[in-house]
Amino acid sequence: MARRLLLLCPTMNVLFGSTNAMSDALGFHRQRHSVLAGNVANVDTPDFRPLDLERSPASVRGGSLDTSDPRHLSLSSTDGVSFFFDDANATPSMDGNTVNLERELAKVDANRVRYGVNSRLVTKRLAALRYAASDGIG
Repeated sequence: MARRLLLLCPTMNVLFGSTNAMSDALGFHRQRHSVLAGNVANVDTPDFRPLDLERSPASVRGGSLDTSDPRHLSLSSTDGVSFFFDDANATPSMDGNTVNLERELAKVDANRVRYGVNSRLVTKRLAALRYAASDGIG
């Protein structure tokens, strides 16, 4: 509903466009945390290969990608987020698992920091909008 309103009123898009982008970033980091936590949880699972997420460049720019074949997947099904097997050149352990616990924990921590920064930015932006909407009172 809010996105439909943004399309109808360009002024609203200017006011809330950055907030929507930051909200999308929060969602991405939440999804990525789940994937990374799954990698850590499967550190002892035989033949497990760690996954990771990345944002498609089109989702960052707000554009779309063309498909050259009707069998191609559309970006709308993944909301601009793609899964990939992480560290394909990793040497598997004796049971075939390629998860490096230290590396996964470092990625979890970096993702946590990015989520926290985005969260603070959204909070500050909403506080500024609340202040402006109240005519500077409060």
